[in-house]
Amino acid sequence: MTPEAHFKGNGFPRPRELTIMTWPLSSLWGRGLKEAVSDVFTEVTGIRIRHIENVGLDFPVDFLRALKNNRRPPFDVVYANSIPALKLAQAGFCDPFDEGEFPVLRELGDRARPEAKGVSGWPIVNVYIVRYALMYRHAAFLEGPPESWNVMTDPTYKRRVSLYPGGKGFYAVAQVIAGGSLDGIPDNMEPCWSFIRSLKSQIGPIGYSPEMTGHVREGIIDLFFTALTNIRQWKHDGFRVSWSVPREGTTDCTDALFVPKYLPENVAFWAKTYVAYALTKEAQKSFCHRLGVCSTHPAVGPPSDLVGDPACAQSADDLTHVLYVPDSVTVEHEESWMERFNEILLRT
Repeated sequence: MTPEAHFKGNGFPRPRELTIMTWPLSSLWGRGLKEAVSDVFTEVTGIRIRHIENVGLDFPVDFLRALKNNRRPPFDVVYANSIPALKLAQAGFCDPFDEGEFPVLRELGDRARPEAKGVSGWPIVNVYIVRYALMYRHAAFLEGPPESWNVMTDPTYKRRVSLYPGGKGFYAVAQVIAGGSLDGIPDNMEPCWSFIRSLKSQIGPIGYSPEMTGHVREGIIDLFFTALTNIRQWKHDGFRVSWSVPREGTTDCTDALFVPKYLPENVAFWAKTYVAYALTKEAQKSFCHRLGVCSTHPAVGPPSDLVGDPACAQSADDLTHVLYVPDSVTVEHEESWMERFNEILLRT
């Protein structure tokens, strides 16, 4: 199918421009969205795409303030991690998609559909599954990649281990490596907190990928729990790093696209059309293969260099090697988990 086939106007006049909130265009995340989706959309529709960069997981204050005051927000489409997006969906701030109007939704795998208390239908769409992996610096592991997450507690790597701010994504790994079970999440997570306490003297700089890129380049981080996409970019850029999925398994997450409420009717329609195109097989293959993630569209497999690699899901609903915690659990507890993480590592 040609790109033009996805852009029927249904009578809604085309806006001159759509504004997209995205991660930095200097990263694979933002650049992938621009090149695989936005540029094609503009070429076919003539609608300019203005990208506004946002670092981290939190939404900008002006965006949240507009929604809470029932005013038009500064973004027409938002590209974000699924957990904060789900919180907005729970609050009723997302303009839902209709399968009849956008039938591509029916083609997607189970993990494309949002899962949280009080959420039904398609207020957001999970676009792909990204797995976390253990980045390791070649010079620190001359004998080969680390085989267990326990390597993070080795005094050899004191102040040379890193995680995401707040421990994002790491809780199930910490739970299992300390002898706990996934069934203990969220009600019995003392093993998780015990393992995190054991890392207190090990942790060096913590941050998101733009900030951490310099630390990785300078060789001051030997081990880093982070998204495969970041490691893949650093390796491609010539940093002497690679990734491992330790024998205990890893965790994953999804990122989402959504259209916020309170947009003019024609803008909302074309914003949803933008998202619908991003979900098609053609766009997903281009987008997800750049990022090194697995599309939630079942017809799009992993990138060729990641076939058989446990650091990437092999199909839309593949949970092999994954210490899986449903989004419905994470969205209810992640804020308190982050607070506990910070209390242990940063305040005590």
